[in-house]
Amino acid sequence: MNLVKWLRKNNKKVMAVVVIVIMVGFIGGAYIQQLGRRRTGLHKTIAYFADDKKITNYDRILAGRDLETLRLVGTNALLSNAQDLRAILLGELLFSERRTSPILIRRIKQIIGANRFSITSKQINDIYRRPMASDIYWLLLKNEAQLAGIRVSNEDAGKLLARTVPRLFNGATYSQVIGPLVNRRGIPEEEILATVGKLLAVLEYSRMICSNEDVTTSQIMHNVSWEEERIDVEFVKFESSVFAETQNEPNEQRIVEHFDKYKKFFAGAVSEENPYGFGYKLPDGVRLEYLAVKLDDISGIVKAPTQEEAEKYYQRHRDRFTEQVLSDPNDPNSPLTERTKSYAELASLISNQLLQDKIDLKAEKILQEAKTLTEAGFDDVDIEDANLSAEQFRQMTGDYESAAGQLSKEHKIKLYAGRTGLLSATDMQVDEYLGRLYLKGFGYNLVGLPQVVFAIDELQASELGPFDVPKPRMYENIGPIRDMLRQITVVVRVIEAEKASEPESINQTFGKNTLKLEQTEEQVGEEDPNRDEGPLGTQDFYSVREQVVEDLKKLAAMAPTKSKAEEFIRQVVEDGWEGAIDKFNELYGQADRHDEADPNVFKLQDLAGLQRISSMELGIVAARSAGNPALQFSVDSAQKERQLRAHLYSLVPQDANTLDTVPKIVEFKPDMSYYCLKSMSVKRLSQDEYEKLKVIRIYKEDVIQSQSLAPVHFNPENIIKRMNFRWVEKEKQTPDADTPVPNDSVGEEAA
Repeated sequence: MNLVKWLRKNNKKVMAVVVIVIMVGFIGGAYIQQLGRRRTGLHKTIAYFADDKKITNYDRILAGRDLETLRLVGTNALLSNAQDLRAILLGELLFSERRTSPILIRRIKQIIGANRFSITSKQINDIYRRPMASDIYWLLLKNEAQLAGIRVSNEDAGKLLARTVPRLFNGATYSQVIGPLVNRRGIPEEEILATVGKLLAVLEYSRMICSNEDVTTSQIMHNVSWEEERIDVEFVKFESSVFAETQNEPNEQRIVEHFDKYKKFFAGAVSEENPYGFGYKLPDGVRLEYLAVKLDDISGIVKAPTQEEAEKYYQRHRDRFTEQVLSDPNDPNSPLTERTKSYAELASLISNQLLQDKIDLKAEKILQEAKTLTEAGFDDVDIEDANLSAEQFRQMTGDYESAAGQLSKEHKIKLYAGRTGLLSATDMQVDEYLGRLYLKGFGYNLVGLPQVVFAIDELQASELGPFDVPKPRMYENIGPIRDMLRQITVVVRVIEAEKASEPESINQTFGKNTLKLEQTEEQVGEEDPNRDEGPLGTQDFYSVREQVVEDLKKLAAMAPTKSKAEEFIRQVVEDGWEGAIDKFNELYGQADRHDEADPNVFKLQDLAGLQRISSMELGIVAARSAGNPALQFSVDSAQKERQLRAHLYSLVPQDANTLDTVPKIVEFKPDMSYYCLKSMSVKRLSQDEYEKLKVIRIYKEDVIQSQSLAPVHFNPENIIKRMNFRWVEKEKQTPDADTPVPNDSVGEEAA
């Protein structure tokens, strides 16, 4: 057939073929280019670590696959249920992105407290403040262990899984768990075992690093003697404050000199430079505005629960009212059995609890209404996202006193509104009301009010972690806040904050009043003429000058106090200890009586079994107090007590067990006192006792040190620094959009 005729006859078919060829060529070229881009994106270097070792997008995908594999075989649960803090924290670092259990958080704190690890709340909180995704930390940690030469074989990893899988998967065998991963998910068994081995290597490396400091024999002997030896002491304490009122007023020059010498110190901070603990530096302080209700007042407007309500509650919660009793009451050796208490036994208890719950709910409802009234200015503003200054925030808030007046009329109860003075965290902690107020954080985590308010940006004096409560800002309503004794419920806001500083002058004064809940109903909502000094004109001031004068008088009274102590010893010779104490209480007891109901200022105190406080114990107290300025006084108190016990102990010669030179007068400058010792003895540690305790102590020292370093080793920032991790670009890199991922979970990790 003629070619031209054939083309004319089949021109449509030819054109169709040509178009298809062109399309295939076009699409195929684009597909090839796309594959090239994907391949380039997968192996693109996005970061470096150590000595210029590379991390690519593909490395991150594989790391995400590792973490997903570890989840599938239950190692995340295995780590979280461990007793070793290193394992728990590693698990939280790698696997807690989706959800963290409040039960686990409480268990971490319990482990730290029970074992007296020197770990702060901030160190634990920092584990959860990861600036990057978990796969990055996994990449760095597994490479760190590998570079250190730590390897765990597949065989050892398999043995671990064989032991743990039945416990983690309700009795399932190794093959029943691993088989589906191999067959259905396509993960080779060797890869599973290798991944588990890498995790074990990371744990082993952390154990080596955190336990690499040897404890010497002399250290052990010293620590054991400090902890196991005991002091028994009887004494009468003579405080210079008892005799300070009779001292002359110091002159102006002496006052100014003393102030200038100690104005840079905080009160109670004892040191060689400041043995008496004088201090006039003003600590961080806040002024609060508050709105409170008394729960006793609320009880008058709440209906008591009916019998029907109580019975319904009992029926719904019968499982809460069980107890273990003997199966045979006549046989004390019979096995225990569970018994559900009858409603008749619990009726009164249930009714009281339901009533208290109603009172609490009503109080919180009223204060929520108060918050609504005082936040009306934010109706058109997203408070969470608004970039408002403290002054702008203040201008948009409503008035507490007006809200108190309005709600008092609506609910026919008293609401108390007012302002405190400028309070330190310690002022709040020791206050009758403020020290008992708390908020609920994540789970059942209770956070004291001082820790909350001192976390504001203007001070940043306390630590609020991700499981506490959100950090407030100035003028923001906080609450409703509950009272541990269930007497009041409160809403507060910080209206002023002052950073710690030296006083402006010796004549500086400011209000120190706290909550005042004794206003009459007519006074609620009235304008306070002395708003800065406290509600309704209360006068409760702190004067720097008065504090300096008081301290100087106590210092001047040290010599007379020593004379009185010597006089007391002479009186003991004549009348005995009880007779001398009675006479001194009669002569001087009225001068400084702390308790009006108890005229006995001077008492014979008998303290038995006193342990010296080691530097390690002091460090534990400091760690527990870190992040909460309200607990600083406990650190100062522990430091003073440590110094006192060590001084008393030193009085007994090393070759003796008792202090023979009694009665004896001992000066103790940190509390400006003299101690008249009646007797003192030391129960020393024998060589046999030491040998028995030595091994236990070495183990304990190693465990405490190792576990206390766990949050340091697994701190996200520390991992980044020691592995010298850095992005190729300044901004965080993510895999290319075209990069394929094995599954959604891994994709989430790699993102």
